[in-house]
Amino acid sequence: MAVEADMVARALAITWEHVFQALPTGWARRQGGVVAGVTGVGLAFFNGVWPESADPDPATVSQLLGEVAATGLPHCLQLRPRASASFEDLALGRGMVPEQPVPLMLLEGTGAIARLVDVEGLVVRELTPEEAGSHARAAASGFEVRDEPLLKFITPAVLALPGVRCYLGEVDGEPVTTGMGITIGPFVGIFDIATPPAHRGRGYAAAVTARAVADGLAAGARWSWLQSSPAGHSLYRRLGFRDVELWSFWVSADEGEPHMPSRSP
Repeated sequence: MAVEADMVARALAITWEHVFQALPTGWARRQGGVVAGVTGVGLAFFNGVWPESADPDPATVSQLLGEVAATGLPHCLQLRPRASASFEDLALGRGMVPEQPVPLMLLEGTGAIARLVDVEGLVVRELTPEEAGSHARAAASGFEVRDEPLLKFITPAVLALPGVRCYLGEVDGEPVTTGMGITIGPFVGIFDIATPPAHRGRGYAAAVTARAVADGLAAGARWSWLQSSPAGHSLYRRLGFRDVELWSFWVSADEGEPHMPSRSP
């Protein structure tokens, strides 16, 4: 399990490094067993410090967290289980507050996705980079936040990155779900699975997740990973994802919009 957790934590660090630097005001840096970065978006989940190592260097974590905080943006600090207690004083000293822990999940191969790709009436299509706004608006509706922050993060430049695939699920032409997969080498990361409240409970989130996983595997990935919201955890378990670690999650006092991990898919 420790080896798997190391593998998935490394995938998260690589993915954030890949995506954040595509944004006009974004940056990311991997150093001392952590990755830190900002997107310029006023959502705590999209700016912060994330662990790559189970035992990240304390001085590096403190330094990078200070650099992120200096931007004035809402931000987060996530920590793997072994490091959580040792960095609690750092988070509290910066006025950060704990939120519900975030499961880090892994799916090897196809799991149960093959039988969940098709849902009657649902058409899932891959978006072009020029359609980035369609994903951002659908995701904002699903996460119940304003459009503006996600329109700043989900840009044509991000969708044009190698390995990035973004999807919109529609019924009779109406957007009902959305999601993103980012394939880098042996893995595909699953992001932004979001379904507006009026359309939940119909299998749409499962279908778009399955499509993102299937396309990643077809592109050469061997396994998939994600960070789950509490509401989405049972869905991902049904698809075959399993927990490899539970990460503590701290947010700055000025967290801005509700942060996305707490939202339903």
